[in-house]
Amino acid sequence: MGTLLEYYINLDERGEFRADVRRDGVTIWETEGYDVFDDGFMRHKSDMLGLFRYLISLGLATDDDDLVHMN
Repeated sequence: MGTLLEYYINLDERGEFRADVRRDGVTIWETEGYDVFDDGFMRHKSDMLGLFRYLISLGLATDDDDLVHMN
């Protein structure tokens, strides 16, 4: 059984975007701006599958983990 990963959108207004992923309350990945979309990893801010695949490619998640959108 894998680990629960939590995805938080911290800011999404007036052209600004900030989000992070946490494991056991510790931030393991964060983004500021729209690079994660521009680079094609996520199609939109709630693209959980795209984000999960990206985290796996970075070695921050495994297939056994679960990623949930917290807000």
